[in-house]
Amino acid sequence: MFYFLRQNFFEHQNRVQLVGHTADTGALSWIDGHKFSVSLKPQTLMIDSKNGNNLPDFFDSTVPVMSNCLIAFLVNLGIDNMDTYLVLLHNNVTGEDVLGYSAINVIGCIDAIKLEGSQYRFRFGKPYFTGTIVIDEQKTGNLSFFRTLYGAGFIVISKNIADVLQKESWSGLLLQPTGNYEGV
Repeated sequence: MFYFLRQNFFEHQNRVQLVGHTADTGALSWIDGHKFSVSLKPQTLMIDSKNGNNLPDFFDSTVPVMSNCLIAFLVNLGIDNMDTYLVLLHNNVTGEDVLGYSAINVIGCIDAIKLEGSQYRFRFGKPYFTGTIVIDEQKTGNLSFFRTLYGAGFIVISKNIADVLQKESWSGLLLQPTGNYEGV
């Protein structure tokens, strides 16, 4: 069984929002699963606190950003296929700067979705998933943290990783079984 690792947007939790990227981070594809060929110096990303002040451990955005605590936890679980890039979060409402976060690039993108059993339609010649997504365990090998070639663009984690993450209290983290995906 697999889960999508997502930011919890479904509950209003008074969280700050990440609002954009820099020219440097915007020039890179953060969902392709490939190592970047260029180095990236520390970046300043803008956050907006008009809807709340709570900082999530994961911003699931164009540039995925995690707290360094969550990154260290994942590394301690054996996740070694992500590159991290230090970021400074600048609150454009209060002017405050927040440290302790990094942009992450997941290394590993595999064609692991079983179309049989998944709910989708074709859009521009590619599957567009509208519901349940079935992951083919034979294609994942030993990977427990990856992206899929097609699909929602989310990070996929194994049940073992999800079970351990669920025992902790991470702010704003959603672990969604891929079989419970509803197109959003």
